[in-house]
Amino acid sequence: MARYALVIGIAKYDNITNLPKAVNDAENIAQLLKEHGRFDVQPLPGKLIESENRWQVTAEKKLLGKELGQALRMFLLEKAKGSEALIYFAGHGFEAPSLTGEPKGYLATTDCHKDGQNAIAFDDLNTLIAKSQLSSLVVLLDCCYAGSLLERSFIRSSFPVFNREQDYCLITASRAFERAREDAEGGIFTKAVIKGLSQDKADVTTGEVNANDLMSFVSRELKGSGQEAIYMGGGRSIPLVFYPGNNQVAIGVVSEECPYRGLQAFDKEHAKFFFGRQKVVNLIQQKLTQANFIPIIGASGSGKSSVVLAGLIPQLNESEWQVLDPIKPGFEPLIKLRGAFQKFFPGAKKEKLLKDLIENEINDVAAILENLPSSVKFLLVVDQFEEVFTGGASQQEKQRFIELLTQVVDITDSRLAVVITMRADFLEPCLHYSSLHHLIQTQAVFIPPLTGVDLKEIITEPAKLQGHSVEEALLLKILQDVKQEPGFLPLLEFALTKLWDKRDQKKHQLTLEQYEKLGELAGALNLHAQKVYDYPDFEDESPTQQRTQQEKEWIRLIFLRLVRTGEGEKDTRQRQPKATLLNIAGYDPNQQEQLSELLDGEAGLVKGRLLVTGKDEKGEAWIDLAHEALIEGWQTFREWRQQDRDLRRLSDRLADSRREWCNKGKSEQYFIQGGLLAEVRDSWQQLQPYVQSPQEDEDFYQRSDNHEKSWTAELEMALTESRLREKAARVENLLTVQPLESLVLAIQTMGENQEKLPQQILAPVQNSLSRVTNKARVSIPFRGHEDDVASVAISADGQTIVSGGGDGTVRLWNLQGQPLAEPLRGH
Repeated sequence: MARYALVIGIAKYDNITNLPKAVNDAENIAQLLKEHGRFDVQPLPGKLIESENRWQVTAEKKLLGKELGQALRMFLLEKAKGSEALIYFAGHGFEAPSLTGEPKGYLATTDCHKDGQNAIAFDDLNTLIAKSQLSSLVVLLDCCYAGSLLERSFIRSSFPVFNREQDYCLITASRAFERAREDAEGGIFTKAVIKGLSQDKADVTTGEVNANDLMSFVSRELKGSGQEAIYMGGGRSIPLVFYPGNNQVAIGVVSEECPYRGLQAFDKEHAKFFFGRQKVVNLIQQKLTQANFIPIIGASGSGKSSVVLAGLIPQLNESEWQVLDPIKPGFEPLIKLRGAFQKFFPGAKKEKLLKDLIENEINDVAAILENLPSSVKFLLVVDQFEEVFTGGASQQEKQRFIELLTQVVDITDSRLAVVITMRADFLEPCLHYSSLHHLIQTQAVFIPPLTGVDLKEIITEPAKLQGHSVEEALLLKILQDVKQEPGFLPLLEFALTKLWDKRDQKKHQLTLEQYEKLGELAGALNLHAQKVYDYPDFEDESPTQQRTQQEKEWIRLIFLRLVRTGEGEKDTRQRQPKATLLNIAGYDPNQQEQLSELLDGEAGLVKGRLLVTGKDEKGEAWIDLAHEALIEGWQTFREWRQQDRDLRRLSDRLADSRREWCNKGKSEQYFIQGGLLAEVRDSWQQLQPYVQSPQEDEDFYQRSDNHEKSWTAELEMALTESRLREKAARVENLLTVQPLESLVLAIQTMGENQEKLPQQILAPVQNSLSRVTNKARVSIPFRGHEDDVASVAISADGQTIVSGGGDGTVRLWNLQGQPLAEPLRGH
């Protein structure tokens, strides 16, 4: 494709100081683009060097506003139409107030005036760019206030050029309020650009220097210079210059290292194999020049983590950014956040300070930044942000974590920026946090599905980098299959990894034949997972050793513990400490050793690429699913998840409550109680296979249960005492008007006291009985016994009297002394 460059260097000015060095800068750029950029260069103002039959930028000519305006129009709308275009400008730039008083940026021409007359307004340049139909565009502006083009003109117009399909890169020498500086040789920005485009800065393999590489280098080069280069870009990173490369495929060098990542995310160690997402990476980097909080939202399996870990971070590591170790919120997001800043707070005293800064709500994130090096810009990446909502943290901890992260937008010139990655199906919980909701609305980058050239790149380019090829028939088949599989990316990456293992090693090629044997896109993961589940010798083509039933049951429980059971069928993965998973085997050391071998031994689940392992900030081992794709992609696992969902949800809630209890100093205020305790009590035996830490969970449950029983007993005692005192008072009130009822109630109250509070006869009860027996005179004869009456009792409702006598009978009476039934004899 044709490549055209318009290189402008203006030395002569009628109303402003001349800039003789601008011509030298422009000519150096022009020669570089001709020799190594494959550009057809148009210099302005130009002079023909007849002896060499070429044009060059000259200091002898003026460049009037009308001439430059026409040249820009012709170049953008006609000459470079459908082609790759580059515009370079060296000269004066300035701002002047518009009629409304707002500052407006201009490129200075020879005959311009300080009010903007005869100058090229950035707004007009923006309009021309928006109208152009270019394949790609690069703009390099080395002039004062050049950032006005990006920070004001394009922002006011809502980036019309950025909404198009073309690739673009715009780099300015300074911000809207800064002057561009010169040294003895020329503009320091152009000097950095030329240095950044030199052969020693080219990619070793391709021999290219692209726009992103250039911006990263220029940013570092200008650090501390008093001016800051500004970048905006979109689409692919545009190659600017080309030098001879060391292309492995071209010279036949073959590497056996697998360039695909299976179910694991790409990271900075594997960035060279990461393809297909350059447009998104560029967009995120562009947004980081404008905002301090960037949410990256995408469907499960869309590659969000890889975009950041293998795309953005390596690109930023080449700039002025210092990227903190990425974190995942997990069960305790505030502790994870503490870990991100831990290295800046060495020693016990400072560790305690950091803990207070993060947990104490009177502090904000600015207080943390005060303790970080002042000359560095930091980036914090929070991967799998949805764990804030699924990890079981308390509402208070969730709120504090989100507040601290989102506070970066309130800090002027914040030295900390935050990038989060989150599954799109967790947007709803974000609505409950106003600051987070607003930032998602205004700053989010949504990960689009991979299509077209980008999709082909992730299939073919990693193999090509290793000296291998992808059979054309295989490529066509995969492209057809992905159309049938929503969220296909992890399945595709896994299938490619398996294909690499089965590649034709003579032809150095991935083939359609092996793809079909693997079960194609939809079946490869399921077949592999089932094979690892069934056979310890799963790496053999035809395995023969069967796993024991004990091992299979352990695998079932392992996988169920590595997901958090959601409402309905919405489950998410949750990593677990290895020590917690070993509890599945009970407390027999031999059994735990066998389970450990099953997890990450030679024939284990980590070796089988179904699980991944690592260590947390305390050095303790953890285990996690290799990817969420296993949740739906492995049929057996899907069937397991349908069983006992209520019990597994209850186990998660119990574990969450226990963790919060531990975090709160094991205060009895954080025992489980009420409905949750009742559920655990009723389901304790059925819950046993799913409790995450049997001893700890049982201890927590028993403490909670005993606490509630003790509290209930105390409450019942208090209610009983209150009720007895009330009855004793009624005895006194009835004594003069209804002596019989008073006597009956006094006897009944004493009986209840002896039964329910045997350790304590209440004084009001005893006194009321004493008074009523001394004062009440009731003459109702009870006739029927033929011998002495030995005992009398009154029913609980006070309506029936029972008596037992020496004549061997038990008789029932009403309050009027009338027998209620035949006597019971023989007693």
